[in-house]
Amino acid sequence: MAEITVAESAGFCFGVDRAVKLCYQALEEHHNIATLGPIIHNQDVVDDLTRRGARIVDSIAELHPDECVVIRSHGVSAKVYEELEQAGNPYVDATCPFVAKIHQIVARDYGPEGLVLIAGDVSHPEVQAIYGHCKGDYAVVADAAELVEFMENHPNLPKKRVILVAQTTLNVKEWANIVKSLKKVCTNAEIFDTICSATMRRQQEAESLAAKVDRMIVVGGRHSSN
Repeated sequence: MAEITVAESAGFCFGVDRAVKLCYQALEEHHNIATLGPIIHNQDVVDDLTRRGARIVDSIAELHPDECVVIRSHGVSAKVYEELEQAGNPYVDATCPFVAKIHQIVARDYGPEGLVLIAGDVSHPEVQAIYGHCKGDYAVVADAAELVEFMENHPNLPKKRVILVAQTTLNVKEWANIVKSLKKVCTNAEIFDTICSATMRRQQEAESLAAKVDRMIVVGGRHSSN
């Protein structure tokens, strides 16, 4: 019989586990709830919540009066919070604390010469929420190659106050390449390593396990950045 090794980091990370628990708690405390997008990238959990009465909506405009909305772990933009206040619906904020910390960083006033660089997938909800909190100029780069191209197209970048943050699930090695490339041009850049520690641990463990086993199986949603 083949030996099966299960990664120590397998299972939900802290932020996702917290979001799921808050959603189930909201189902117990409110007559009807809705999640702003799927609560997490796990179809089994999403299906169970749906069976229990949780709706999935794409915008605040879709909410029913007095319906409680749960903000998913990816977070939302500052504009969505404003729309929630205007709508008057109760809400539970299940934004991952690590993501919320990034919101606080990018929401600062860095002045007219400030530029927030976000390393991540521009189409991902987490990244969209992050730049939705920026008060000034921002740009999103997926990898070091995109950053190099961006710097070539913006020769005045060294004169700016550059702030760099990362999507929490960014590949650790790609992050290192991005930081290295940025430092060559912007020696005074303010760099915030915002990759989630759980993500970092999983990537390191996956690489270590892959070198020891004959076959590796990753269980999870294909559309998850993890």
